[in-house]
Amino acid sequence: MKVKLHKYQTLAWKSNAKIIALIAGTGGGKTFFGKYWLLREIINNPGEDFLVISPTYNSFVRVILPEVLGLYLTLLKGNYRAQERILYLKNGSRIFFGSADNPLTLEGVHVKAAWLDEAGQMKREAFEVAVRRTGLKNGRILITTTPYGLNWLKTDIYDRFLEGDPDIFVVQFPSTANPSYPVEEVERAKKTLPSWQFEMFYMGRFKRPEGLVYADFDLKRHLVDPKEIEGRIFAGVDFGFNNPSAVVFVVLDDDDRLFVFDLIYERGLTPNDLINAIKAKDYFEKVEAFYCDPSEPGIIEQMRREGIYAQAAEGRVLQGISRVIQRLKTDRLFIFKGLKPILDEIETYRFKTLGQKDEPVKENDHALDALRYVVMGIDEKSSIFAWLDKDVL
Repeated sequence: MKVKLHKYQTLAWKSNAKIIALIAGTGGGKTFFGKYWLLREIINNPGEDFLVISPTYNSFVRVILPEVLGLYLTLLKGNYRAQERILYLKNGSRIFFGSADNPLTLEGVHVKAAWLDEAGQMKREAFEVAVRRTGLKNGRILITTTPYGLNWLKTDIYDRFLEGDPDIFVVQFPSTANPSYPVEEVERAKKTLPSWQFEMFYMGRFKRPEGLVYADFDLKRHLVDPKEIEGRIFAGVDFGFNNPSAVVFVVLDDDDRLFVFDLIYERGLTPNDLINAIKAKDYFEKVEAFYCDPSEPGIIEQMRREGIYAQAAEGRVLQGISRVIQRLKTDRLFIFKGLKPILDEIETYRFKTLGQKDEPVKENDHALDALRYVVMGIDEKSSIFAWLDKDVL
């Protein structure tokens, strides 16, 4: 069988890198490439298992399933069991299909290759699952996506490739790299869309979206190397289970500067699990207060019984965001390098509309909620805010 690829797809096809990323404009041929790349991996590794991850279940049903099933069942034969979401092939291979909206369901199987389609919409956890699932068999990972922001895809894949990581190969291309994509549609988008949207969705380039809640966060100013800091320790807590539980630990120095130095960020934690994770920190007894999600008074009380100085945090969202922004603007809030979940959230946390006073989108914000709680808790005790009760957005 012969498949015609354009020049950018051909570069990726020839790459032997462990992680290959096609970062491209819409309609550029990413998913088309992905199904044939995975087909080659299956043919070359009969009897092995494989993993395909979509950003959501709906995208799996609407995009991946029809793209993959018809081709693979025609060429390789087999049967698809919808309840299991597994394609059993005649050569002994199995393809496990999953969605990144529940990363925990992707665990458990060791695969020879994994394909993440539209990975830019996924949380870092989905990529980390793919790394773990391919690790035992020294498998490969294919990422096909349009960029959707400055998240882990840029920092952990694109930037590392530019720095010369030999395990990563990235190829970027616009929608028009696909010769069948209408040029007039690209021209229309260029005239009508904000420049940042056009650059990402049609040119395949990373741009910072408008409407970010923490647009004042500057990687060069506010992201710092870990170091010893003298000061008082506090923490903010956002409870979760299906969503991650997040505990943000900060140290407040004598100049009223906050440094985020540690983080708990994990799904599936029961209240007991979370309490044990907190108490396992070697600095636990130095934490003066835990400012917690006020919607869970029962868990807060349980934390108190376990010797954790927990209290309900101030829950006003916009005011809490204002306090965080105030510290960023005045260089009184810094984050240690290596705390990737909170950085991912900062680069994707957006208002529902571009209006400054609009509510933020309530997703991928768990560490940032915890940060907001601890900043409010500390600043409410500060005399500078005793009379200041307005937003700075």
